[in-house]
Amino acid sequence: MMWRHGIVLLSLGSLLSGAVENVFADRRTPSRRDMRPIMEAQTNMPSTDMGETLWKHRELARVAGVVRSLGGSPHHAPIFLAAAKEYEIDPAFIASVAFVESSFRTRAVSNCGARGLMQIRPLVMKIMGVTDPWDPYQNVMAGAGYLRYCFERYRSHSNSTYLALAAYNIGPGRVKKLTGSDPAKRFVRKVMGVYSKVSGTRASAPSASDSGRPRLKGYASLVGTGSR
Repeated sequence: MMWRHGIVLLSLGSLLSGAVENVFADRRTPSRRDMRPIMEAQTNMPSTDMGETLWKHRELARVAGVVRSLGGSPHHAPIFLAAAKEYEIDPAFIASVAFVESSFRTRAVSNCGARGLMQIRPLVMKIMGVTDPWDPYQNVMAGAGYLRYCFERYRSHSNSTYLALAAYNIGPGRVKKLTGSDPAKRFVRKVMGVYSKVSGTRASAPSASDSGRPRLKGYASLVGTGSR
């Protein structure tokens, strides 16, 4: 199950716009240091087939190590890597979200009906075309696509990383809703704490109003930069 960025974002935007409030109030001009792991993903890819193959093996080993260090099963690593390539997000970042959301439990269910590794809600499952939320591949791909949508939606705000993660956790809405939510604040702190640990970055969790963000590792598709 593969989705193109434009189709996914258009579908999410059109369907969610009727269910949530507009968040484009109180825009701020993002600084040059604004860290958006999806929007500004850049990396130098190997120029030869052999180099690309070696890169894939190294990256898969890195992701497997990240998942294993968090108590998950390494056989999920190829799925996180596939989602990273499709949506241009560091696979360690996706894995960090999955760990905080479900502790890598494929059968996890929340009180609000969110399911699987990435805790996908029913509305997102419908939009993303998920037919089996217990299937790790479908679940992670849908979660990564939704995460990218959240980054796209709040990209003009100086605290876009906080807003994107908060929206992923409690649903998109006005900035005031996201910055005032204690559960969202706790979720963002947890995700960034885990990501800092597994990625080796000196990343502190962004606050609801802080414009400074951790320097997230950019990640680009092996076959091109994709839609931005």
